[in-house]
Amino acid sequence: MSAIDYCTVSEVRTYSGLIDGNNIGPTDAELATMITNASRLVDMYAGRQLAGTVSHVEYHDSSFRMRHITLKNRPVANITSVEETKSDGTTTVLDEGRNRDGTDDWWLDDAEAGVIRFHNRVGLDAIQLFKVTYTSGVAAPPIEAKMATILLVVRQAARASLNDENSAERIKQFWRPLLDSTEKEYKEYLEKVKANSFMAVAVFGNGGA
Repeated sequence: MSAIDYCTVSEVRTYSGLIDGNNIGPTDAELATMITNASRLVDMYAGRQLAGTVSHVEYHDSSFRMRHITLKNRPVANITSVEETKSDGTTTVLDEGRNRDGTDDWWLDDAEAGVIRFHNRVGLDAIQLFKVTYTSGVAAPPIEAKMATILLVVRQAARASLNDENSAERIKQFWRPLLDSTEKEYKEYLEKVKANSFMAVAVFGNGGA
């Protein structure tokens, strides 16, 4: 599964109130590196990779009067194509959609279960009749993983600035309260990541809760 970052530089800046170009913290490139490292640390706390997708190609047999097929890798993030193999070996791309008037052939009925349903019953038994190209996984991290990543990066940036002997006092005055105020919050989010629990609402940004 391809690893992805769980937040952006812009989100870190929004949460911390760090304005780009004010020269009181890490550069965008440095923040981007911190984000990647923090994202993998969050995965470590979870004991698994929480977001990312993998590409697959699967071939499925058909049976008479069949109405659905089940993909092996779940949850399904996106289906690129469903192709039907003709008797001469060529393939035809089937149309996706929920129209039942004959213009559409199939739809993704349940991404979590990987179920593709056909509008019409398949009328023959055939080996590897259908070729499905798709991606599985989760395209975006759960909110607790995103917030844990943002907070970890903010704290890493704060420590870097506070430990820099060349940092002016005004810079330390910006970061010191953030380091103190985020300690409890980031620990709570990491606990939620480890417990794989869900949060109903999370808000970040200037004046956010």
